[in-house]
Amino acid sequence: MVLSLRWCFRLGAIAAAFALGGIVSAQGPAPNPLPALQQSVSQRTAEWNTLATNLEQRVARLLPCDPQARAAIDEVSRASEARSVALTSYWTVASLQSKTQVEAIRRLLAQEEARVGDWVVDASQAQADVASAAALGTSLAASVAQVPALANPQKDLEAIAEQYRSLEKQAQERAAAHGRLVDNLRELLNTSQARQAAIDERVRTVSVEGQRWSAYYAARQARAQVECSLVNPAAAPAQPAVPRPASPVKKP
Repeated sequence: MVLSLRWCFRLGAIAAAFALGGIVSAQGPAPNPLPALQQSVSQRTAEWNTLATNLEQRVARLLPCDPQARAAIDEVSRASEARSVALTSYWTVASLQSKTQVEAIRRLLAQEEARVGDWVVDASQAQADVASAAALGTSLAASVAQVPALANPQKDLEAIAEQYRSLEKQAQERAAAHGRLVDNLRELLNTSQARQAAIDERVRTVSVEGQRWSAYYAARQARAQVECSLVNPAAAPAQPAVPRPASPVKKP
């Protein structure tokens, strides 16, 4: 009975630890912001793709010094920046959630590893109880022929020894189950840490990609200004005008 209660307590503690770590929650978990952030990424990416695909076609229709050329480039640059911000927000939140889960798993694993000895002691104690009851029963069995009144106590000891054997088996099974639990937690921790490393790498690449696109559109603006200067050396840099709506690209 003590072993069963202890095992039930451990299962409850494990579930509570996962809930506190944000892995599962039975009491109304907070809304996950990732779906909304993912939707924002999809929307910003689609907007940027549309503008970037049409950019050269739009600029090619304009004169080199037409303010609409710089305005079109600026519009695509802003769309690219909005996409980069959306991606950064998504992967930053994903990283924070992943780190919380990794820490919860790490704490739980440490707790379970510290309790490995408890189950070993229980199994050893059950084994000792079986041996003690069996030895006493054997001793009484040898005396039954001389003292018939010991027959009933001897049978009782056999029943007790059988109960101890059942408890020993349960203790061994629980010790084995706890060992599997620890192994599973170690595997889960390794997997979670690998996922965390991949997410952190994605955060880094999103930042680098955003910086590269920003530099590209800055260079594209500079190129437009050079082209204007070649046609009209006296032209001064002008503020970008409000861009005209982009014409949809007809698919062949």
